[in-house]
Amino acid sequence: MTPRSLPRPFISIVALIVAAVATAQSPDDRGFDPTGLWMGQHGPLALMRAGDTLSFSYSAVFGATAHLCDGLGVAGFVGGGRWEYVDEQGTVSFTTRDGKVTMQVTAGIASFCGANWPGETFVAEGWKPAFRCRVTEAKAHFHVVGTLPPDRRKAFVVQGDWVEAIDLVNESSAAWLLTRYVGASRTTAGLLGRDALECHQE
Repeated sequence: MTPRSLPRPFISIVALIVAAVATAQSPDDRGFDPTGLWMGQHGPLALMRAGDTLSFSYSAVFGATAHLCDGLGVAGFVGGGRWEYVDEQGTVSFTTRDGKVTMQVTAGIASFCGANWPGETFVAEGWKPAFRCRVTEAKAHFHVVGTLPPDRRKAFVVQGDWVEAIDLVNESSAAWLLTRYVGASRTTAGLLGRDALECHQE
């Protein structure tokens, strides 16, 4: 008895389902999503991941003479759960693997800490998730994560949208929050004005 051939549409649907399951099960080489507030030995680190970017706010005191770190910026994804923040003074790498976050200098110095900063490791016991905020203004533009006051970007959210937010921990204006909006096809992270949001913190 000759087996009956399956119709082409059925085969195509099965192939799509198999591909979707394989994609869902394949590991994300960005590592886990570290979005939230982390407390380390030297100080706190706020992180917000969106696509190939990892925005951060960092404050720390280290060394016998109490050197200060005051960092705010965006690291780019480079592979294998590693992200790099690069400026004219050096490169700081972030890794997000095995449930912990590490920060370390991989070239030059950390411009926001100065020389002899030993780096830092953050573990899950010191992590708090981001809180939720509802947009209350008709239109609220995202701003660049960097020097303050920040430059305005084209991306925006509108009244009624919900975003995830974290307080900045570096020496900065309390007027800004590190935020992330997860849309249907794109995730956007940046700074939003606190007065444009109604936040719900536990």
